[in-house]
Amino acid sequence: MTFEARLAFVIAFLIIWCIAGLVPWATAAVVTRGRGAALALPLCLLAACGFGIAVPVLGARDSAGFFVSLGTAFVGSTLAAVAGTALGRRMERERAADFEPGSLPRQKRDRPPGASVD
Repeated sequence: MTFEARLAFVIAFLIIWCIAGLVPWATAAVVTRGRGAALALPLCLLAACGFGIAVPVLGARDSAGFFVSLGTAFVGSTLAAVAGTALGRRMERERAADFEPGSLPRQKRDRPPGASVD
């Protein structure tokens, strides 16, 4: 097999794993109404490829290994979707807390009393 054919084969697997990783991300985006989904997308795709490639690296290189790798890509992407949306929503809450009416910005709140401003 030529180098180009091997490269196309690997790229095809990466695309398939990324497609499997889009399903949990899309579900998480719909459930959370888009809050935190932008941060979760690259995490989901990276996790899907990482979990998917772990199966052939660990030794399952037949057709059953391919289907197992699709399942692990889906599971890895699901974990990343949950973590990514939770992190995105937490960052959004902290950012909103910094701009609440009547509150001091975070830099002034976190400074001890009497500290000088640099």
